[in-house]
Amino acid sequence: MDDNRSGNDRPVVGLLGATGITGRTALAHLVERAAAEGAGVVVGARDPGAVRALCARRGLPEPEILRTDIADDASLRAFVRRADVVVDLAGPYTRLAPPVLAACVAEGASYLDLTGETALARRTDRDLHEPARAAGIALVHTAGFEALPADVLVDAARRHAAARGEVLRSADLVTSVRTPSGAGFSDAVSGGTLRSLVEILRDRDPVRLDDPAARTPGPLAGAVRRTSPLRLRARTAGGRVLAPMSPLAAINPPVVHRTQALSPVPGAAAHPLLFREAVDLGPAGGAAGLLRRAAAHASAAGQALTGLAVRLPHPVRERLAAVLERVLPAAGTGPEGDVLTGWSWRTRGSFTTHEGSVFAGVLEAEGNPGYGTTPWLTVELALRLALRGVPAPARGSTTPALALDGDLEALRPARVRITVG
Repeated sequence: MDDNRSGNDRPVVGLLGATGITGRTALAHLVERAAAEGAGVVVGARDPGAVRALCARRGLPEPEILRTDIADDASLRAFVRRADVVVDLAGPYTRLAPPVLAACVAEGASYLDLTGETALARRTDRDLHEPARAAGIALVHTAGFEALPADVLVDAARRHAAARGEVLRSADLVTSVRTPSGAGFSDAVSGGTLRSLVEILRDRDPVRLDDPAARTPGPLAGAVRRTSPLRLRARTAGGRVLAPMSPLAAINPPVVHRTQALSPVPGAAAHPLLFREAVDLGPAGGAAGLLRRAAAHASAAGQALTGLAVRLPHPVRERLAAVLERVLPAAGTGPEGDVLTGWSWRTRGSFTTHEGSVFAGVLEAEGNPGYGTTPWLTVELALRLALRGVPAPARGSTTPALALDGDLEALRPARVRITVG
């Protein structure tokens, strides 16, 4: 971290996309937490007046605001030059993130975003990993509800096993969401998340959605595909209905397996991980259980169809994306008001080691997964990188867990608690 970037001794976090639905929560959390931690904030926006008006409406201290246009390299580079870490909440990422990533590498600033667009992340791995590593920065995709919680919980289990002289063999995660009255899990899915599907379909270099090793480097990729294939299926366990992870089960596995491959934890990189996750829809019994099982099967079928659609010829995918673009909500939009309060959620993990041990872990969180926990988590990870620098194993195109470097306490201000063992 270059302490002279901002012209003083304070590390600075930069924010793009502050006026979107996720960005507004991120901005409020960032200005409060940065002040508490002695860090600075700079916001890049095409319309600085909109950010000032937002701060006035919400009673927020007005941070430094720079007129920034992602399409204008000079203004973008000037903004990035002011920050130690850039939080990019301006999607859709396949189209809008590449110039920001390039500016961050050129100017030596770390980068975080929320993208679920694995093809983009794979290109970052391929094209920018070495330049970013040489620059001493971290490029972190999927640093929100996808895929930070799963990645960090598995990494906590990996470190717990290593502390006992063992190597993690498998991780089985189940996430349950407690919604307030009148809300459903769909109220945790933003327009930006849905727009990612459009970008996945439009991508000329798509990733197969059934490839858990899409971001795994080197020969370990083949072992990951054999050991931990992605299976889209509904099931019951312990009297509960389990569906494939939502909104897209293909997002988290490539991140978790990349962490395993690049982990500094002894033995991790030599052993592919058996990874499975699901979302708990509720009890399997009674008439309500029948409906839940139907919903779980529908989710599995829908995700399987999405995977097939990605393998269609590009002209066909382009036409399908155009149809979806007309009917899906715009990026930066989503539910507001009371529907966003009163949420909590939990991810339980069951873990085994190659030495035969079995243990549990749990991640407990308060807040709406998409509009509360996501921006809080991203901001806290950005602050950690800005305040403490980039851990050596996290330099390059990396993952949330590698960037966090086992510091679970750093997530407590995001109202997330993790215990393992």
